[in-house]
Amino acid sequence: VVLGMGGSSLCAEVVRRVFGKREGYPELLVLDSTVPEAVAMLEGRIDVARTLFIVASKSGSTTEPMMFHRYFYDRVKAVKGDDAGANFIAITDPGTQLVNDAQADHFRHTFLNMPDIGGRYSALSLFGLVPMALTGVDVATLLDRASHAAHISTIPQVTKNPAALLGTVLGALALKGRDKLTLLTPRPLDTLGLWVEQLIAESTGKEGKGIVPVAFEPPLGANEYGDDRLFVSVRLRG
Repeated sequence: VVLGMGGSSLCAEVVRRVFGKREGYPELLVLDSTVPEAVAMLEGRIDVARTLFIVASKSGSTTEPMMFHRYFYDRVKAVKGDDAGANFIAITDPGTQLVNDAQADHFRHTFLNMPDIGGRYSALSLFGLVPMALTGVDVATLLDRASHAAHISTIPQVTKNPAALLGTVLGALALKGRDKLTLLTPRPLDTLGLWVEQLIAESTGKEGKGIVPVAFEPPLGANEYGDDRLFVSVRLRG
């Protein structure tokens, strides 16, 4: 179970939905809501004594993961006593409060992430890779493809650089008034829309400017939209 909020947990949620449960590996669950019903629903799905909790917080002091940590640590301790820490690992930046808390509670391991990576850009850092590896995702292949994509994104000709081309289209049309970006993400890529939504909203939404991303919107007829929309579809080949 990933215990996080925002950027530190969105990637894990996408991975959970896209790859699902893999034979021989633990099932990945994500808790990123403090709504009591959400916490109770997750707790009802697990055996706390046999669950590995991943407390994920870049700053190490985000309120929600800290509360999740305390809540589930108490639950495990009620069953396992002083061995409760063996059911916990942490992912955080060096020198944070979470590092100290994990040491005090004898966590199984603390993964120290590179501190110069913003939370919303952390998918291919330890925040994304640790949950992936634990649940059987082929991390080596993923990183190889990511490295290839990163190389392509340095090509100076925009028409041969998909990332720059997409960014140019988004920016140019936003300046023309099409600043509502509707994301079409069919299953199992549906949660990808939530992640892209945060990337765009948090990165461009400054000083009264920016692009408004729209995820999970039911598709309507073309004549039912205003002229302020741009649609981007993400789909699996075939």
